[in-house]
Amino acid sequence: MMSISRQRGAIALTFTFMLPAIMSLLAMTVFFSMYSQVVIRTGQAAEAAGLACGYQQSDERTVIDGILDYYRPNFVLPALGNNVSLDGDKGCNISVQYNFKPAMKKLLPVEINSSSLVASNSGSSAKLVANVIQNPTDFSLVLDISGSMGSDLPELKRIITDVISDIDPSNNQVRFSIVPFQTGVGVMAAPWLSSSKASPKCVDGLAYRGSDFDADKTVRSLNSSPKSLDFKEVTPGPWLDRCSQTAFILPLTNDLNNVIKYVNSLSTSGTTASYQGLIWGVRTLTEKWQQAWKITPVTSSSLTQRLILFTDGSDNGGGRYFDDLMNAGLCDEIQQNLNIEVSFIGFGVSANRIKQFQQCAGGLGAVFDAKDSADLADYFEKALKVESKPRLVLGQ
Repeated sequence: MMSISRQRGAIALTFTFMLPAIMSLLAMTVFFSMYSQVVIRTGQAAEAAGLACGYQQSDERTVIDGILDYYRPNFVLPALGNNVSLDGDKGCNISVQYNFKPAMKKLLPVEINSSSLVASNSGSSAKLVANVIQNPTDFSLVLDISGSMGSDLPELKRIITDVISDIDPSNNQVRFSIVPFQTGVGVMAAPWLSSSKASPKCVDGLAYRGSDFDADKTVRSLNSSPKSLDFKEVTPGPWLDRCSQTAFILPLTNDLNNVIKYVNSLSTSGTTASYQGLIWGVRTLTEKWQQAWKITPVTSSSLTQRLILFTDGSDNGGGRYFDDLMNAGLCDEIQQNLNIEVSFIGFGVSANRIKQFQQCAGGLGAVFDAKDSADLADYFEKALKVESKPRLVLGQ
């Protein structure tokens, strides 16, 4: 019995000596639990406030303060000194601080004054990215750079580059080819035409039987392999009006900065042959010709391909070539068999030209009759419209 009493006394004495350490450990456990919760909630509050600010494009403090108060633990003092800013690039920057008084602070191994607070800071940034392309889309911009466009070309460049600039440059779901045409179309260093590596070449998209233009053969050869075609190639020169000496086909690319740079480099010359641009525009989009350009085709079933032809006048010869090609089924071949959507944009063109485009587009395409630069900007935006939605990006 005396032994048991001594053991009890020893345990009581040991517990008495260990009690301060136990209470200190308990206080530390409570402190770290509180601190961990505050750190987590501060980060959550900053991200939620950043998303709300970025999505609404508003730094309204009533909304932001409501979010910060929602995430604030009960033992945290009301939020003060939080910073919210919305920059001119659709980005929001949030700085959040939560302060609290530790529980059982007298039992902590570190002395904390009664007025001292423990703080947790967190920051977040969110950016609203517009026009995020959801499905792969290929565009072929077939552009009239004939001499009549001299005074209007700068405005055309601005409109096109503005529309392309609205697409997120980091998005690789959209590709563009540019096909500038005047009297004809030219290529430079085309992989499928070895002679163009040494000097640019004007390439005739029409097919002939003997020396006569053959519309039916032209339609049948629209998507033929380059190896099977006999190109009537000519080197452009200052005294030979066959194609531009400086503006050549830009094959499909998802480098939008390069597309913008290329559009800005265009200059005018020559007369008008939109049928040449139409043929070569198609030949930048089909899978067979992409392979000829050494470009990997997109195999997605959701791929959309769209050709937009812009011109400010009638074709050479009063449009006979265009009409003959339509009668031979060129427009049906492009839209129904090759599944390429077609849009036409006329700028101050005649009623007969618009009627010609409408007959080609049928019910599958779109025809826009622009009377001024405001119309032109609106129509290009509609023609280049892609399925997209805004996206919020954290950390940017």
